[in-house]
Amino acid sequence: MNDLYEYLLPINIAILNNDSGYNDKQFGKLIKIYEEDIPELKDVDIVVVGISEFRGGGIISKVSSADAVRAQLYKLHNWHNDVLIADIGNIRCGSSISDSYAAIKIVIKEILQLNKVIVFLGGSHDNTLGQYYAYKDLSLVIEATVVD
Repeated sequence: MNDLYEYLLPINIAILNNDSGYNDKQFGKLIKIYEEDIPELKDVDIVVVGISEFRGGGIISKVSSADAVRAQLYKLHNWHNDVLIADIGNIRCGSSISDSYAAIKIVIKEILQLNKVIVFLGGSHDNTLGQYYAYKDLSLVIEATVVD
C-alpha cells in the first residue's frame, strides 16, 4: 500500500467533526483512518475510498462529497466489533478525467488483490468506468450497488 500515497489524499478528522471527537462506539473512533499513514489492511474486512471527481458528470466542484458523507457516517454508532473497516482517504483527481480513472483503477486493483470489500463515497457515476477497469484487469466479475 505504500505506493498508493501518490494517489490518495489523507482525511482531516478535525474538519469532519468540527474538532469535537467521537465517543467509543461511533464509527469515527472505530474505523482505521488515513490521517498521516495509510492503515494496514491485512485484517480489515471493508475499505472505504472517497472519490471527488465530478468532471465526467459535467460538474466542476472543489467540494468533496465524499467528505460530506464521511462526516455523517463517522457520527453513526457501530456495535459490530467483528467487522473491521478502514478509510484510506480520497483518490486524487488527475489533471484530466482519464488520469482520474487511471488513479481509481490503480487504487482499486490494489485493494481487490487483498480480497477486500470496497465502499466508494462521492463522485459522479462515470467513475464507475475506472472501477470497472480494475475488475477487468483482474478478470473479476463486478458486483456494484449505487445509492444516490
